[in-house]
Amino acid sequence: MSGNNFRGVSADQDGRFGDKMKKMIKSTKFPAHFETKVDMKKVNLDVMLPWITEQVSEYLGFEDEVVIGYVESQLRETDGARVDPKKMQLSLTGFLEANTPPFMRELWALLVSAQENEHGIPTKFLEKKKEELREKREEQERIAASLQAKREEVERAMAAEAAKLRREKEDASASSPAAAREERDGRERSGRRRSRSRERNDR
Repeated sequence: MSGNNFRGVSADQDGRFGDKMKKMIKSTKFPAHFETKVDMKKVNLDVMLPWITEQVSEYLGFEDEVVIGYVESQLRETDGARVDPKKMQLSLTGFLEANTPPFMRELWALLVSAQENEHGIPTKFLEKKKEELREKREEQERIAASLQAKREEVERAMAAEAAKLRREKEDASASSPAAAREERDGRERSGRRRSRSRERNDR
């Protein structure tokens, strides 16, 4: 098979495509923050990819690796060129259709935020992580407080049981001498009656 069957795009075709893209950009209304340039070298793209996957899957109703890969490829700079959000939105319209504008609007806002932070992570993501950590800490504190309350309840029950046993023991100790005295007095009275009886018999 001849290599001529695999023809590239001519300069004339390139020019027509470029002119068409320019016209589409000019006729389309874009968010104001699209004017803010983003240096992708300052963005942690690995952190962005899970969000992109989630959003694309939500819009399409399933996880489409082709579309997700296409979005990722659009965000990776080539030869130092900056990503153009307007061109990117128009390029994605064939995939996400009516969902493209809201997707690109939020994506670009996150990218602008990410490049302004030291680690290339959007402030929204950082705040969400902080909130997750706060909720996790509060849950751990609730669990610890619940365990402490349960421990104190068990200790109170054990202390009450111990006090009850002490009282019963003290009551038993207090009643023992009286019972012994009563038994001894009874024996003495019985002995005196027998003595008097013998005396009468002797007479």
